[in-house]
Amino acid sequence: MRFISRATVLSKGPHQRNYQNLLRLGAFLAVLIMAGMAFLLHERLDLEKVGYAGLGLTVLLASGGLVLPIPSLATACTAGALLNPVYVALVAGSAGTLGELTGYFLGYSGQGALDRSRIYVRMEGWMRRRGWLVLFLVALIPNPIFDIVGIAAGALRYPLWRFLAVVWVGKLSKFLVFAYSCAYGIEWLTDFFGL
Repeated sequence: MRFISRATVLSKGPHQRNYQNLLRLGAFLAVLIMAGMAFLLHERLDLEKVGYAGLGLTVLLASGGLVLPIPSLATACTAGALLNPVYVALVAGSAGTLGELTGYFLGYSGQGALDRSRIYVRMEGWMRRRGWLVLFLVALIPNPIFDIVGIAAGALRYPLWRFLAVVWVGKLSKFLVFAYSCAYGIEWLTDFFGL
């Protein structure tokens, strides 16, 4: 696999930066359009569809926000107890994968603010050696450092399709475990206490 050097990334002209800004604007507008559609169509949607849309939007915002503390696992757990756990995992895994593109494109644009931190340097080294494994494990295990790994993947020009595929499999697996655990956990508690 061939990675492009940081000097090459920083030497990109204004055309490349404009393209990346358009991508960011497009992602932001997509979130706004989804929120607007949910608001306008709320009377036509039944509880199940609103639940999946709300879950998707929550996980997308949680994954896309580099700083925003949004409890996506708690939302997926609650949704898993109330809705179909397989669909919950598919919606949450897909939305979470799309949200992680913010860190990837931040690194891809060469504007990474973490370039000199020790953890970033370590993650970049791991990404150079075993990128797919690092992405999968960090997507699978709930942790706060995925943004750093995503930035490193973008800075190293890790192929976008591979980034999306590996992250999706990791996040899908994570949300599948959480959704089923919560669904069976709630069922067990209600049976145990006779509710």
